[in-house]
Amino acid sequence: MSLIISVIQKGSIIVDTNFLEEQVPAPHNNLFGFESCRKTLWGNDLIGELGCELIYSLKNTNIFAFDEGIEKLESEFLILLDNLDTIELHTDYDKEFIEFRVRNALEMIKVVLKEKEKVGIAIW
Repeated sequence: MSLIISVIQKGSIIVDTNFLEEQVPAPHNNLFGFESCRKTLWGNDLIGELGCELIYSLKNTNIFAFDEGIEKLESEFLILLDNLDTIELHTDYDKEFIEFRVRNALEMIKVVLKEKEKVGIAIW
């Protein structure tokens, strides 16, 4: 099973989330790692120590971000990009694996931010 990043509707507003997800440029996609990454990568204590509270919470729950939560999530992913070498040293994942998934999330966030009054982002 895999973790994925999805565009989700905000409230009862009807939006074509599939159309929005298709706006993510190749080679990026909606993949965010294996289910085991919840604990071994995103739930690694280092991620919490870096101040990435939302991402670290994926260890125990899914992430649903709306409004200012989207910008908070984006800033956490930027922290991860700045610390790829350190994360690689503290996990069993290579830098390229981590970076590609982080960039998948950032590309999806770019799409969501254009329509943030209508949608949010989920990582599950």
